[in-house]
Amino acid sequence: MDNLDKLWRIVDVNQNRLSEGLRILEEIARLYLEDETLTSRLKNLRHSLTLQDITSNSRLLFSRQADTDIGAQLETADQSKPETLFSVVSANAKRAEQSLRVLEEFAGLSETGLDAALYSRGRFELYTLEKDLAARLLRKHRRDMITGLYVAIDADYLAGRDIPAVTREALEGGCRLIQLRAKTASTRKFLALAVNLKEICLEYGALFIVNDRLDIALACGADGLHLGQTDMPLSQARRFLPPDSIIGISADTPEQAVSAQNEGADYVAAGAVFPTQTKPDVLFGGLSGLKAIHQVVKIPLVAIGGINKSNFYEAMQAGADSLCLISAVLGAPDIKKATSEFITLMEAAKID
Repeated sequence: MDNLDKLWRIVDVNQNRLSEGLRILEEIARLYLEDETLTSRLKNLRHSLTLQDITSNSRLLFSRQADTDIGAQLETADQSKPETLFSVVSANAKRAEQSLRVLEEFAGLSETGLDAALYSRGRFELYTLEKDLAARLLRKHRRDMITGLYVAIDADYLAGRDIPAVTREALEGGCRLIQLRAKTASTRKFLALAVNLKEICLEYGALFIVNDRLDIALACGADGLHLGQTDMPLSQARRFLPPDSIIGISADTPEQAVSAQNEGADYVAAGAVFPTQTKPDVLFGGLSGLKAIHQVVKIPLVAIGGINKSNFYEAMQAGADSLCLISAVLGAPDIKKATSEFITLMEAAKID
């Protein structure tokens, strides 16, 4: 094998490693995340970096000597099994990025006649894609947490009480999804409360969602934002929030729920399902409305409004993935106990 063939052999090895790494990332985006945009970006990148020239392809093929590659056994010995999908993404992105760096260097040699700038652009594009894919995975992980009990910490309902202490009680009871509502609080008071509750939720590994206020969610580093039909449009909020942030949307009709899903909402909340003092003016189709929304969305469905131990099972049967409670938990004499009992009842209902 002459020196030129050896150069093409280096190009071949790294082209293969690049294509394999990108293909694995593409399959995660396509089949696991079902994210059309990410899949298209990865596919386009993979195609743009594949050598199309027949002469170049034949050189790569005939320079290949996989059976005598002294690095094959070393590479196999160095491989460790990934523990999570995040590990798979990281390992294959790094694999592809390293291959692009090698290709960039050797493409610069006059003997290969390849476009070094192409590989350089591809490498920087992949850096961004790796970040976006990892963020999308984290968002899916957070979305998967939107099941079971969802406690809304309503500052107006809890007026005069120690809100951080109440939140901690709910978390001690097992709740892992908290939303802060503070409709009448000043911005400074809302923010101070949000910062405090975010820190508490972090201790318990719980998601912390802010109701309505994008500015508060950004300032306190919340895990997500919940928006109503008259709040900021989802698309605008998504522009400002970190890419791994959860956005939930209140939906009164199946049409609104489908629209929210199509725009990229991570969950929809429907209610009030039952009459409630916390939302006395809200009109909704009750259990039939909940069922109608359940039939048209694939993302998690949160039921809210008037839910208690006597009717929660009906809401779950109607298709709710999560139950958002206020008075049934916050109005209980023992919040920790009430939270724990609800979680036990809901888990038993899922088994049934």
